[in-house]
Formats: sequence, structure tokens, C-alpha cells
Amino acid sequence: MKLLLLTIFIILNLNANIFDDAVKDFQNKSYLQAFNKFEKLALQDDINAQYNTALIAYTGYKGVPRNLQKAFLWYEKAAKNGHMVAQNNLAHMYFMGEYVTKDIDKAIYWYKKSALQGYALAQLNLAMLYESKANKENLEKAFYWYKKAANQNVIMAQNNLGEMYYHGKGVSKDISKAIKWFTKAANASNPVAQYNLALHYRQGDGVAVDVNKAIDLLTKSANANYLKAIVRLADLYREGKFVNQDYKKAFEFYKKAIEQNSVKSIYYVGLMYYHGYGVKADKRKAIQYMNEAKNMGYKRAANFLKVHNL
Repeated sequence: MKLLLLTIFIILNLNANIFDDAVKDFQNKSYLQAFNKFEKLALQDDINAQYNTALIAYTGYKGVPRNLQKAFLWYEKAAKNGHMVAQNNLAHMYFMGEYVTKDIDKAIYWYKKSALQGYALAQLNLAMLYESKANKENLEKAFYWYKKAANQNVIMAQNNLGEMYYHGKGVSKDISKAIKWFTKAANASNPVAQYNLALHYRQGDGVAVDVNKAIDLLTKSANANYLKAIVRLADLYREGKFVNQDYKKAFEFYKKAIEQNSVKSIYYVGLMYYHGYGVKADKRKAIQYMNEAKNMGYKRAANFLKVHNL
């Protein structure tokens, strides 16, 4: 028995040294050497080596081409051995239909395995999957897993939990709790939460009206390229109802939104070129933008061109 224990101890330490060497190789960008060492250990049923082998194969690095077949093989091995991150990643492959046939039931199975071990990203993924299957039972499950992930400081889950509370999805509607979670996510720089919270401050929905706070949050969200915030800011500066009218700022935000193919913004850039609002009037450019919006199915652009015989 003593000999057996000693033998196991030596093997484990040898493997630990190989694993450490593989990590160093990876950090030094010797990816092929790292991959070969991890795979050698993976064949000996080392769970962490199985995960690392899968991750490298899935991602692909210099000297190690992307190999989804090998990634799936080792993610599955590690997942069956209880590796919670591998379980999440295996679920992702089933969800996306990468290498294997898309299978939502198997995705849910492996996300849940991982989520039950406390892996926050799997909890978020599982919640989003349940939310997409929008019946009462699944929305309640989505709420449950969003809350689990939110309590582990997953920012997207915090925003989504806020939306569940606000819309009464899977839980009784509770605006104060919605604002609590939007605030947490917004403070962590989530642009969607910043946008959601901004609407509450502008409208006085569950909080006192604070236009300056709303504009500040919308600006932060827009600076992170969140399209809804960019367009909303453009609208506010164009309309001049809640802030001083500023056509130049409105024009700049609409132009920024066009980078994300906002058809409404294409229309308003055309309109502002036509009238010279916030920019030098240029009817040629106005017609160009109006036609682009029209061709994208925006009826107001088609009506404008018709009314003005353009």
C-alpha cells in the first residue's frame, strides 16, 4: 500500500509539473507546445487539461488551427468529469450548432449542470434561454437564474433582472426593484442599463424626474455605442423639450447612429441637410439620404420626397 501511494504521488507531481510547463508555454505564446502538453495530460483524464485542450482547439492560436471537432471532444470529456466551465462551453456549442447539430434541449441540460455548480455565466445563459421560451413556467425559471447570476455580480444579468421586475416577467411587477438592479448595472457601466435607468429619470417613473441625470446616463450609454441611447439623445436635442434645442448635437448623434444603420437617423440627417438644421444646407446630400431611407422602407422619407417633388 505504501508503494502504491508513493507511486501515485510521484505521477501526480510529474503531471503537475507538465501542467505548469504547459501554462508557461501558453503565456509565452508557444501555443503548439502548450497544446501538446495539455492534450497529453487530457488523455490521462486530467480534467483541467481536458478543458484547456478544448479551449485552445476551439479558439485557435498561432500554430494550432481552430478544430471544433477536437474542441467538442475535450469539452465533452471535461464536462462529463464535472468541469463547470467546460459544461457551459459544451452547452454553447450545442446551442450554436457548432460541429454538432443544434440541440436546445442538450444546451439547457449542460447549462443547467454548470449553473447548479454556481457558474455565473451559465446561470446567465440558462436564464436567457428560458426567457426566449416565453411562457409562464420558463419566465419564472429565467427570473430565478437571472437573480442567481445577478447576485454574483454578472452585470448583464443585473440589467435583465431589472427588466424582468419592470415588465412583471416571471415575477410580480416591482418598479423599485427594477430601478435597484438597473442602478447596479448602470454603475458598472452597462450601456443598456444606463439607457433603461435614463428613461426612468426622464419620465419620473419610480424616481423623481431628473433630466440632467437622464442626459448624463444617455450620454454614457451613447459613448459606449448603444444605438437606442444615441438615437434618443439625437431626438432630445432636436425636439428641445427636455433640454435646450441643439441641432448641431442632434445632427452629430444621428450621424453616429447611421454607422449602425439606423434608418430613422438616415431620414433625419437628410431632413437636416435639407433645412440646414445644425449643418450647412445641402439639397444634394438631403436627397441622397432621403432616398437611402426610402429604399430601406422608411415611409416618412418616401412621403417627404413625394411632397417636395424630389
